[in-house]
Formats: sequence, structure tokens, C-alpha cells
Amino acid sequence: MKKLLFIIICTVAALCGGGGAAPAAAAESGYAQAVTTTAYFFTEKDVSTSLFAVPYTYCVRIVRDDGQWLYVQYAEDAGNYRAVYGYVLKADFAMLSEPPAVTYLVKNITVTYSAGDGDPALPGLGEIEMQAAFYGTYYSGATAYSYVLCGDSFGYISGANDDYPLNALPDEEEPPPPDDGGEGGNAGIVTAVIIAALTCGAIILVFLTSKKKKPE
Repeated sequence: MKKLLFIIICTVAALCGGGGAAPAAAAESGYAQAVTTTAYFFTEKDVSTSLFAVPYTYCVRIVRDDGQWLYVQYAEDAGNYRAVYGYVLKADFAMLSEPPAVTYLVKNITVTYSAGDGDPALPGLGEIEMQAAFYGTYYSGATAYSYVLCGDSFGYISGANDDYPLNALPDEEEPPPPDDGGEGGNAGIVTAVIIAALTCGAIILVFLTSKKKKPE
């Protein structure tokens, strides 16, 4: 009887430990996808500090959640690109459980510089072409500019460069089940009933094993 009592007590303890543990929360997404064509990247939490629109359907890596803002990284230190850090509005992005195959847009464009008019008697360089990393488009009214990194300098050049392949957008997520009707809620009720039943059984066994036989 004592062995049985010990087994029941251990079972109750295990159920209490398992039932009391909250289900693991879904890991916060490390990436967010631009779901509008005006998902701007800002240097501060201020809409007047916009630099460029993150390319549509591409991602930023979330560094910190700041309410309606996200502090993020865009691009990586690779090739002509350098990682930049700033803010985006959460409303322009969808949180992802995992990023797409191509997280950041990689698009190099050719920038042409002219040496200008010089002494025709002297050899001139003429036009100089350099490769620049395209980060996104900035719209000023009806005029579009491209924000680029050329060499070690960030700046704007005239025109948009929005002809790039698109990633698939995430499917709409199903609403979470209600707390009182979900699997977690039912599991909690079942666990509570089992614990109560085993506790009562343990009390009865303690009473029976402690009762002494009457002398004949």
C-alpha cells in the first residue's frame, strides 16, 4: 500500500508540474515584410525623416519592437551593400514566422558621372561609370528618386528603379481560438479533474494505511 501511495503522490506532483506550466508562446518573428509600396524607412521615429521605401515584398530584420514602430536592419554588409539601421511603421509590414528565400533586394544599378568640360587640348576622362547599390525609392510629389550607396557615399539619383522580382505575400493568418474553448482550456480542465481525483485517492489511502487493526 505504501508503494502505491508513493506512486500516486509522484503522479500528482508530475501532473501539477505539467499542468501549471504555461504553453510556450510563439517565438516573435525576426523579420517583417513590406506589404505596401510606401513602407518607408526612417532614421528616427518621425515621418519627416524618411529615406526610402523598403522594396515591396522584401523584408527588414526586427531589432526591437517600439509600439507602432519597429527598429530594424535593412540589407547586409555584402557586395556593394552595407547594413543600415532605422525605423519603420509596423502598419506597413507583416510579421513573418520565417523570412522568404530572398530577404533583402539586391539590385545594382549603373551610375554615370561626367567630368564636365575641360581644356580640349588636355586629355579628359569623359564619363565615368560606377556601380551603386539600390536601397529603395523616395517619392517627392510626382518625382521619384532612388536612394543608393555608391562607393562609400549614400545619396539620391533621379528616377525610380522599381522593376524587380517580387516575393510572395504571406497568407492571412487564422484568428486564434477562444481561450475558454481552445485545446489549452480543455486540457487545463481535464488536468484539474485528474489532480482532484488523485488527491482524494491519496487521502483515502493515507487513512487506510494508518488505521490499526483491533486486537482479537
